[in-house]
Amino acid sequence: MQDLKELILLLNQHNIHPLKHLSGSEDSKLLALYEGIAKGKFNADEEAAAALYSGKDGTSGYRKLKSDLRERLLEHVFQINTDLAHYSDYQKAYYDCHKQWVMVRFLTGQNANTVALTLANRLLRISEKFDFILLCMDIASYLRIQYGLRESNDKRFREANQQFDYFRKVYDAECLAEELYTTLVVRTVNNRSAQAEVHQMAREYFERIQPAMEQYQTYKLHMYGYMIGLMYYTSVNDYVEAIRYCDKAIAFFNARPYEARVPLQIFYYQHLICNIQLRQFEEGKESARRCIQLMQEGTFNWFKYQELYLHLLLHTGRFDEAAELLQGTLEHSRFEFLPENTTEIWRIYESYIYYLARAGKMSLPVKEKFKLAKFINELVIFNKDKSGMNIAVIIIKWLTLLQERQYGKVLDEVEATEQYCYRHLRGDNTKRSYYFLKMLLQIPLGQFDRAVVETKAARFLEKLRSYPLQLANQTYEIEILPYEDLWQFALESLEQPVPTRKK
Repeated sequence: MQDLKELILLLNQHNIHPLKHLSGSEDSKLLALYEGIAKGKFNADEEAAAALYSGKDGTSGYRKLKSDLRERLLEHVFQINTDLAHYSDYQKAYYDCHKQWVMVRFLTGQNANTVALTLANRLLRISEKFDFILLCMDIASYLRIQYGLRESNDKRFREANQQFDYFRKVYDAECLAEELYTTLVVRTVNNRSAQAEVHQMAREYFERIQPAMEQYQTYKLHMYGYMIGLMYYTSVNDYVEAIRYCDKAIAFFNARPYEARVPLQIFYYQHLICNIQLRQFEEGKESARRCIQLMQEGTFNWFKYQELYLHLLLHTGRFDEAAELLQGTLEHSRFEFLPENTTEIWRIYESYIYYLARAGKMSLPVKEKFKLAKFINELVIFNKDKSGMNIAVIIIKWLTLLQERQYGKVLDEVEATEQYCYRHLRGDNTKRSYYFLKMLLQIPLGQFDRAVVETKAARFLEKLRSYPLQLANQTYEIEILPYEDLWQFALESLEQPVPTRKK
């Protein structure tokens, strides 16, 4: 059902109502399914099938109904107006050029070759300006066939053949850059722990792609090439050099003859990450301002920006704003279409906002329906990321149990947490997390008495401070709030008298 929900949402956002002319009983189920999904009545196939059909024949009937509705919706996709102000010149050109290319192929199939050839030559010039290299290669292939076989124009054939050869070389370079970057990313997308091999791979991959970047000045090649180069620095958290590298990439894309919105978003976004890690919050605000100017609400990059901005709000103590941003994001109509690794990150943020509310750190009401055990059990990906985001999960579990004064459950966590620290947090990239968890372990050892706990944890706090966040070799997402702040919150939860156990 997700595909239908997404199509209906897309069309409604562009004020397109594909079934408004339906009438008659034969279309009643189709309209009922459409409206049920559009109004949020049907969230699963089982609900829709039960409401629209009964008996054993319902399964096959419902499958056909879904298929019919999907086809009706797809027929209206090309009615979406892409000439609106919020589309960049690059986006408008992309949609328009590909529509014109379909027209060229259609005209050729209808033997209208003269007009098709004129249109193809004009289309090639526009496509080359906007770096649509794959489309350029297709058009050049078409032109050499037309000039070589149909018109027997040797000069134009050789020109088209040279163009095709050039575009093919550029396309091969772009494909290589895409492959190398994807190979790097797939190693890190579900694993936030720092990986030394990624640093080495990024260096080797960039050395492979750099000669092509020097030879060809195209959008896709340089977007992936610069991202590979950036990973060389970010994989070891060298944020100073990463900022310089982002500036270099931004300068390249600002110089293109069109608005390269996506790569500019990417590198302003990375610029913001680096500034957060370096505690340069004013510079981070400027990066955030430039980034949001380029983004369209509801896109994947918009959600990633929201995630990063939430991180900035939490690290600057603007907890009420963070809670409002979180709620607005979770309730966004496109949130459910995000990949699971992204939605899990947001659920982890949600657990921290809940904790802050319960700890009295914000004026907004507590979200009572949040359940810690349910949250932990539903994490599929990051429960396995032992040296990455699973650290944040363990920390919020401890903090929440302390805040709720469930000291018996805290004692139950001690042995597992000690083993976790020993097995997964001994590397240089998790030093801060290691020392913070060791500090939390002093709480039950100090019998939940703040004065005793502070004395026991002092040596670990000193070591934690010797690894400031901007120098720590860890993925920025792990430390959702500075550990120094979380330690104070944990100590505050111990100020109330410890409840006595009943005999």
